[in-house]
Amino acid sequence: MNTLTASGLGLAGALAGIPLSAIACSAPAHGHLHLPEGWWHGAPARPPTVAAVSLLTGTTTAVIGGLLPMSATLPAYWLFAVVGVGLAIIDIRRRRLPHVLTGTLMATCLISFIVATAVSGNPAPLLRAIIAGAITTTTLVIIALSLPGQLGLGDVTLAGAVTLSLGWLSWHSAALGIVSGLTLQGFVGLAARVRTGSSNTLPMGPALVAGWLLAVVLHAE
Repeated sequence: MNTLTASGLGLAGALAGIPLSAIACSAPAHGHLHLPEGWWHGAPARPPTVAAVSLLTGTTTAVIGGLLPMSATLPAYWLFAVVGVGLAIIDIRRRRLPHVLTGTLMATCLISFIVATAVSGNPAPLLRAIIAGAITTTTLVIIALSLPGQLGLGDVTLAGAVTLSLGWLSWHSAALGIVSGLTLQGFVGLAARVRTGSSNTLPMGPALVAGWLLAVVLHAE
């Protein structure tokens, strides 16, 4: 593990968690996201929440920085870790995954992958990432249209971003990330149904982000 890189990216992630707390905790159920007043210290989130989010983003980005090599793609994975935490929080609180954030993840991954491809001269990882993301997005769009109310378009775009990101690493990582995320979602949903008897849908964002992180960690081992 690269301790220096892990420490630097972890510190940057912890600092990014402060405004992320403000955005996530002020996100409306509908409409645009915005930076609220006092975002620089995490408002309107309470200090314990800001500290918890900062710790979570710092830890996650430190793991990413310690496991992945220094390359043109590392900033995209760092950003995915930070924004992924924010998406999970927003989904839990508001049952939505804003397209501006999932779209940012996709765009950042594509840009960094194109740069890395230009440097290496090997287009295979880029093509694999694009195909993995396209297959996931297309499949889940079909499922969402066939089973209204079970999948939101935010879930679809985040799942596509997950496999796009992981597809750069390998086919196995892309498959592991999406399958583990959906499996975790299934277990959580089943446990909630057994415990409460409710059949309400649960936010999928946290499970998808957890599956992404698991795949990155296992790829690096």
